[in-house]
Amino acid sequence: MINQARLVKTFTDLVRIDSESKNEIDVAIYIKNKLKKLGISYKIDSSKELTKSNHGNIIATLGKNKKYPTILLSSHMDTVTNGKSIKPIIKKNYITSDGRTILGADDKSGLAIILETLEVLKKSKLKHCNIEIAITTCEEIGLLGARYLDYKLLKAKEGIVLDSTSPERLVFKGPSSDYFNITIKGIEAHSGINPEHGLSSIAISAEIITKMKTGRINKNTTINIGRINGGSAVNIVPGQTEIMCEIRSHNERKIKSELSKIKKTLTAANKKYKKINKNFNASIKVNRIYNSINIPKNIFIIKSILSTCKDFNYKVDLVETGGGADANFFVQNGINTVNLGTGMREFHTTKEKLILKEFYQSANIVLNSLIVKS
Repeated sequence: MINQARLVKTFTDLVRIDSESKNEIDVAIYIKNKLKKLGISYKIDSSKELTKSNHGNIIATLGKNKKYPTILLSSHMDTVTNGKSIKPIIKKNYITSDGRTILGADDKSGLAIILETLEVLKKSKLKHCNIEIAITTCEEIGLLGARYLDYKLLKAKEGIVLDSTSPERLVFKGPSSDYFNITIKGIEAHSGINPEHGLSSIAISAEIITKMKTGRINKNTTINIGRINGGSAVNIVPGQTEIMCEIRSHNERKIKSELSKIKKTLTAANKKYKKINKNFNASIKVNRIYNSINIPKNIFIIKSILSTCKDFNYKVDLVETGGGADANFFVQNGINTVNLGTGMREFHTTKEKLILKEFYQSANIVLNSLIVKS
């Protein structure tokens, strides 16, 4: 029932529209026009006041039959950078860009599947679950659209986010994530005249970093140092350095434990260097980005997806992930939301591609998981 040619056209239309984070307005106009043609009403929330995007999240509903469950479908409108003037190239088995840019399958493949699903169900007489859609902004810069979405506009208690790789992977469990910034305030001094009067924040940062365990800490925990900024000039002993990091884990106690070790390292640095200059300071600021998800395997949407895959002889596995998605915030707000792959690969790179067989398979899974079996 999925119209593959129409699905591909919708996808290629979408990726030709520039929509890097905070600049989603043009792709939002495309989606709203599609919804209007289908006779599906929609609302725009006020999230842009907090995300600083030029458009809010789009919320729409199809179906109001109280006998059937309400299921959320969601994807995000934004892409990462290097996403302007994308030219999709359709090949036999996949779609890619012309090599100058990303493709934008993350997450316009998900958007295309949602729009195709709505069109099939709207134009058919098939009995289906009530559907809510939440099309978000600013996912790529911290899940901001989902973070600030107006959840009072949604009634669904279960849902599907289409924002992963293979449709053979149904993500039901994911980690919490904290960003943490370490600030080292050293003492500036002229590097040639009186360097002994200074305390190099960069050198002390290096000392601290060597004592931090990074990479994979255990099966379900990772720590990464993503950026370092420090110093003002090559002839000045650097006064301040920022170390920007993240920790992800399925285990909250492990997050607390690892952060505690880092804090002890900073305490030791303060004890050591405040003896030299009382104005020295090493501090840490932790910011929770999103909470973990652990969806019960017996909820309606998981059972429906597994049943659909069995009917069509599709392989599918319930999997854990080390990444985050809008699903984390939906779960946090009472909507048990799984993440289904769409066929995207090597996303965020100029080698990004969308595997057509998997793209069609994902769309077929979504559609048939929403049809009410008599």
